[in-house]
Amino acid sequence: MYNSRTVRYLPLILLVLFLAGPLPAGASHIPVDVLLQRMFTDPSPAPYEAGAIFEGEMAAMWRGGRLTVRAAGTYREWRATPGGLRRRQVTITRMDLPLVLRPFEANLKKLLAERVEQEEGTLALLDEYDVFVAEELPGGRYLLGAVRKDIVTEIISRYGRPNDLRDAGVRRAVARWLYQPGQRALVTRPGGPFLITAVVDEEGIYYSLLLTYDWGPVGTEIDWIRLGGRPLWRQVKMDTSLELRGFGRIDGKMHLRFRDHCFNSGCRR
Repeated sequence: MYNSRTVRYLPLILLVLFLAGPLPAGASHIPVDVLLQRMFTDPSPAPYEAGAIFEGEMAAMWRGGRLTVRAAGTYREWRATPGGLRRRQVTITRMDLPLVLRPFEANLKKLLAERVEQEEGTLALLDEYDVFVAEELPGGRYLLGAVRKDIVTEIISRYGRPNDLRDAGVRRAVARWLYQPGQRALVTRPGGPFLITAVVDEEGIYYSLLLTYDWGPVGTEIDWIRLGGRPLWRQVKMDTSLELRGFGRIDGKMHLRFRDHCFNSGCRR
C-alpha cells in the first residue's frame, strides 16, 4: 500500500533535490544572503551631502501616439545624522512640453521628481520575496532572481511538507524553478510585482532592477560614478506611468544624465 502523503510530497522533493544541486561552472561564490545584506547596509553611514545638475528626456506614450518631454534641474542627496536615512531631492528648473501636455506640467514634474526620489525605496520590496542568485555575470556582478513569498508559500503548501515553508534552501530552490519562463502561468498574479530581477555587484550596488507585473514590466538601469568614496548616479533610465484625468494613461521612459557632481564642502546651496 502506498502512502498518499509521500506521493503528494514527492514532486516537490525531487524538484528541490534537482535545483539545490551544484550550480553551473562560474556560479556565485558570494551567498545571496551576503549580497542582500550589502545591498541594504551602507558601509559609510556618516552624514554627507552630494549634488549634481541633470538634464534628460522622457518618451511619453499614450493612446494618441508618442511625444517627448525634456527636463533639466538640480539633484541633491544627503544623510543628516550618522546612520540616518539617505534622502533625495529633485528640483526641476526647466520642462519643455508639447502643446498637448502643457496643461499637465505640474503632474509631470511631480511624476519625474517622485520617480527619482523614491527609487531606492523600491529595493525594500525584496523583503517580501524569496531571492536567489540566478547567474554570475562578468565583472563581479550577479543576476538575482526573486519570486513573491506568498506565491512560493502557496506552491510549497500545495506540494511540499510543512517544514519546507521554513527552510530557506527549499524556498529558494522552488523560487528558482518558478522564476523560469515556462512557469509564468503558474506565478502571474494581480497586484504587486510577482517577479523581480536585479543586477548587483560584490559591494551590493545595483545596476538594474526589473519589476514584472501582470500588466507588464517596470525597469530601472543605473550607471554610477564615485565621489568622496561614495557611488553617485551618472545616468539613469526608468520606466514610469501616470494616469491623467481627462487625458488617459501615459507610459514613459525616462533617461536622465547627471553632471557637475559635488560632495560635502564642494556643494553650495
